[in-house]
Amino acid sequence: MMTLDPMSLAWMGAIFLLCGEIGALLSLKNPVRVFIVSTIAEIGYVLIGFGIGGAAGETGAYMHITYQLVMRGLVLVSGWYLIRRTASIWLRDLAGSGRRMPFAATLFGFGMFSVMGLSPFKGSFSKFLILYAAIEQGQWAIAAVGTLASIIAAVYYLILIQKICFEKSGHRILLRPAPSLAMPLASLLSVAAALISVFPAPVEHWAASLAGYAGLEGLPEFESPWALLVLVPYIGGFVIFLLGRVSARLRDLSAVALAIASVAMVALDVTLDPTSKLFALLFAGIIAVMVIYSIGYLAKQEWVNRYYFFTFLMLGSMLGLTTAHEFGNFYVYWELMTWTSYFLVIHEQTQKALKAGLVYFVMCAGGAYLMHYGMLVAHAEIGSFEFSALAEGFAGVAPVAALVITGAVFLGFAVKAGMVPFHAWLPLAHPQAPSSVSGPLSGILTKAGLFGIVKILFGVFGVSSIARAAGNGIDLQTVLIVLGCFTLLYGEIRALFEKELKRMLAFSTLAQVGEITAILGIGTALATDAALLHVLNHAVMKTLLFYSAGAFMMRTGLRQISDLAGLGKKMPITAGVYALGSVALMGLPPFSGFISKFLMIYAAAEAGQYAVAVILLLGGIIGVVYYTRVISVLFYHPASAAICEVKEAPATMLLAMGLLAAAILFGGLMPTYQLNLIMPIGNQLAANAGLVPAMVPDLVMQWPLSAGLVMIGAILVLFTGRFSVVWAGRLAVVTLLLAIAAIQYEADRYDLLSFYFALLIAGVGALNMLHTTVYLAHSHAQPRFYAAFLVMIAGLLGMTAAADLFNFFAFWELMSAWALWAAIVHEETAVARREGFKYFLFNTIGASLLFLGVTMVAAQSGTFLLAALGNALAALPVATIAPAIVLVFLGMVMKAAQLPVRIDYQMHPAAAPTPVSGYISAVLLKSGPWGVLKLFVAFGGVAVFAKLGGTVAGQPVLLYAISIIAGITIVYAGVMAVIQNSIKMVLIYSTVSQLGYVLLALSLGTTLGVAGGLLHFVNHMLLKDTLFLVAGAIMVRSHATMLDELGGLGRKMPMTFGMFLFAGLSLAGVPPLNGFSSKWMIFEASFQSGHWLLGVMAMIGSLFTLAAVLKFAHAAFMGTPNPRAEDAEEAPVAMLVPMGVLTLGSLALGLFPGLALVPIAAIMDDLGMTPIAATLTGPLPGTDGWSPVLLSILVLVFGLILLPWLRLGRKSGVVRSNAHVCGVGDLSGGQTRLGAISLFETPDNAIHGLMPKGLGSEPQA
Repeated sequence: MMTLDPMSLAWMGAIFLLCGEIGALLSLKNPVRVFIVSTIAEIGYVLIGFGIGGAAGETGAYMHITYQLVMRGLVLVSGWYLIRRTASIWLRDLAGSGRRMPFAATLFGFGMFSVMGLSPFKGSFSKFLILYAAIEQGQWAIAAVGTLASIIAAVYYLILIQKICFEKSGHRILLRPAPSLAMPLASLLSVAAALISVFPAPVEHWAASLAGYAGLEGLPEFESPWALLVLVPYIGGFVIFLLGRVSARLRDLSAVALAIASVAMVALDVTLDPTSKLFALLFAGIIAVMVIYSIGYLAKQEWVNRYYFFTFLMLGSMLGLTTAHEFGNFYVYWELMTWTSYFLVIHEQTQKALKAGLVYFVMCAGGAYLMHYGMLVAHAEIGSFEFSALAEGFAGVAPVAALVITGAVFLGFAVKAGMVPFHAWLPLAHPQAPSSVSGPLSGILTKAGLFGIVKILFGVFGVSSIARAAGNGIDLQTVLIVLGCFTLLYGEIRALFEKELKRMLAFSTLAQVGEITAILGIGTALATDAALLHVLNHAVMKTLLFYSAGAFMMRTGLRQISDLAGLGKKMPITAGVYALGSVALMGLPPFSGFISKFLMIYAAAEAGQYAVAVILLLGGIIGVVYYTRVISVLFYHPASAAICEVKEAPATMLLAMGLLAAAILFGGLMPTYQLNLIMPIGNQLAANAGLVPAMVPDLVMQWPLSAGLVMIGAILVLFTGRFSVVWAGRLAVVTLLLAIAAIQYEADRYDLLSFYFALLIAGVGALNMLHTTVYLAHSHAQPRFYAAFLVMIAGLLGMTAAADLFNFFAFWELMSAWALWAAIVHEETAVARREGFKYFLFNTIGASLLFLGVTMVAAQSGTFLLAALGNALAALPVATIAPAIVLVFLGMVMKAAQLPVRIDYQMHPAAAPTPVSGYISAVLLKSGPWGVLKLFVAFGGVAVFAKLGGTVAGQPVLLYAISIIAGITIVYAGVMAVIQNSIKMVLIYSTVSQLGYVLLALSLGTTLGVAGGLLHFVNHMLLKDTLFLVAGAIMVRSHATMLDELGGLGRKMPMTFGMFLFAGLSLAGVPPLNGFSSKWMIFEASFQSGHWLLGVMAMIGSLFTLAAVLKFAHAAFMGTPNPRAEDAEEAPVAMLVPMGVLTLGSLALGLFPGLALVPIAAIMDDLGMTPIAATLTGPLPGTDGWSPVLLSILVLVFGLILLPWLRLGRKSGVVRSNAHVCGVGDLSGGQTRLGAISLFETPDNAIHGLMPKGLGSEPQA
């Protein structure tokens, strides 16, 4: 007689199981057939158990029979009831039974999930014992087949559940009667299923006795008792469900109380390890905010009781992950987390939501089954599920087994985290889930996967042990870096092209997960700290964005980004916090996202992973595009008709969003609290791997009193503006005056260069703000503009006081990023939006170069302190420091708009309000030259820079390159200024040209050059601001934007004309005005240092400046008034005062340049340079220096001599001669006027003008 080999029986069972599950999947149209085939397939598990044998195999087989009898009995009875009442066995007819027969459908769904091993009562683990037995006996392939079969089963089980329990019926069904005993019997079976799931020990003992084993000694201990931290929210979910059937208000209040209690319990729990404590706080905190938000969000929705029930079960499951000390409980909680969150994803039960839920559940459950497989292999190899035992024994596991364990567990975590290519569920589930759920899905569900990587792979298995197991192959860290970078770029690019708001946010989540994963892959303690800090920050930031998006959708019913145009005016609080969250996610200060982004880039640089840092920065540039696009649509686009009656979000939703916004701001200003939670984790992992503990830099922004006052002032101005626009403007001016006093009060905090720059920043800012109050008197959203202007100035002031690279860059970003963009696009026109975005994007690119350079310098030198950089860099090889220093100075030069390639991309746009244009030109762009000089000294001066490629004529190569760039820019921008017709573009191009003078002089590095550069720094600030304020006055009085629209304003606005002429001629270098003094010094410094060509280029540039000034004066102030100028009047006092103060300052410096040169000499001495010899009333420094006072007296005398002849000419009036008009006498003044566009034509315009009409034009169709 032939006997069957046990292993053959086991393999027969495996084949039986797999084929049966596939057959059930193919039978979906007929649920009865599915039930029969799947029941037969389950016999395969029993055969595997008996074939494998042993205590685990046989006990598992008997348990499986028991569990399947009870649970499939429940499915059979409830399903039979549904079929009888529907009178059909076909799925198309049974679909929608949940709405027709909710109780029966609920029991059916409970039974189906129980058969799968999932329910609120944990589910069975008979399959676990059988698969464990197979792996224990070395039959890994059989266990793999069983795992694959479970994944296939999950697909058809869930499809059946969704169709029958949650979908709407496609057609009307007339219900038939069914036996009355069916539901009581099904209820009893459901109670039995719940009991044997909650209390499996009696069933396990009984099954073991049937298998012939007296006890459970040979069986693995799969789980331990649940912690109170898990039980409270878990049981509380049942209680809240029942309360909801009595009182909705009582349910809501109880839900909030339970959520807050859960947070408190986590905070007070002293048993959690640092990793678990961090994530438990995150999970509980986000769920607490979710509950508060949901009160308003779900006020008019269905199935709210069910929603809260699964919310707290999910919270309990996630907290369970943090309390687990062994793989058994960890896996149970992991599966329950997926199961409970699935119900939240499909809460609205639309077709799209159900599809998303199906993909989410199948992928996450499939990942969990793979993780389960790896866990079983780990137990078979090490003999325990306890994390402590696994940590001790994993290093001794055979390489193949270690790879299987690591790979299987990692895949489970990767799917939950949403890493590409395991991400398909994420962009489906996030948009279709209720927005109250989308936030936690992004904020904490994806982070559960990252928690698993840190807790299990890094903490339990250990990076070093995994690396040894990998041998010479690809190790886990490489996989994390590659997957992370790919996920980052894929997510950013997909988000860039999304038009639906929540899908855009979903793909953005992918990108952020990629960032975190790549940084985790670096593997250092510092990188771990950085990644975990971003885990916290991203959870809060992205939850806020989803909640804001949910409020938009709830109030408008709109999902497309373009449909939300102007919504910021209707929902200012919601849109405001959305903007705050977006700016934070861009990684901009003073918000938490900047802190974690800085630490991630620094960690990458510190580990030498520059490619990772570059990819993160590239992703950030892409993110700026789509985040800015949404903010622009909300605030700076005209409102559509669809949102005219929209109201602000309900109070509880605003409260939840406010808490998140406050957390973002707090994390940006006080990151120490978060870092104190995180640093023990990185240090612990480093100790386990034998690595050096992390040296986390001080990441607290050090606000000088002046910057703090201005920042607080910005907030108060915004608030005051809700009641009085006039007082908001006055408060803005007073704030800047107080800042001047604050700078003087804290004078010891600054070096001399920064002290004087700070005074100029605040002083010119106050003048421009006063001018702005008139310029914008009839404009919209004035307080918003004042606030943005003040934030920009606060950044400048903070930058000047920075003592380290972190604060330098933090305030640099505050000065030049979001606040500046908001000021530029204030007019809300299409041109303003386009030009503002262009400037913001280019500025971000420049800042990214500076960002990488700053972090590389800090990482290589080992210090952030500016005072210590010089000595540290001097000791390093050239090849080490050269790339970092080049990047830093490239970022500085780009801020000064000095690269002569598409220079228009680098300049501030003409569409910005004129006072802020003037401030940008006069002050903000000076941060580039100021930074060049300050960091040149901080980095070690000539001693260090001479190492970077040597010198050219005694000048370091890097500075020589800056000189060449500056010289080219002087001429190029000067030419461009001459041919402009726009009032502001003439001045903007001129600004770039003048900044070239400053950079040229500073980069020469000589005593005279640096002094001349700093003098022109001050002169240009006063003169160019005067010119811009004049332009603003002209635009206010004439409403013109082009020079050709003007004319004859000299008679209408004589004081304005006089100040323009003084400033313009001075800027062109006409003696004896102050602009001539600084340019003379620059010319002389260029020639003395041997740079003759650069000196000539600087002189030619002055000619172009003079031509541009005369063109402006001719077009705007001289000749016959144009219609736009007919009714013009002199500028108001509030405009004349700032222009007058600036002009008087320029006049004083023209007469006595020593007023600036004496402080400049002190500055040079303070910087360690050889100071110039200067006195208040003496001649200019340099060879054969001449006396401005003497020259001014001579000019005055000459003017007095000419005065009588000038008066005679004035008395005779305007004399018209036919000779001037070629003998034609019937032309009016307007007809003989030469327009600005024709004064200096470009070559192409001149050629076209000479060509016969029609020649060169396109033929007409």
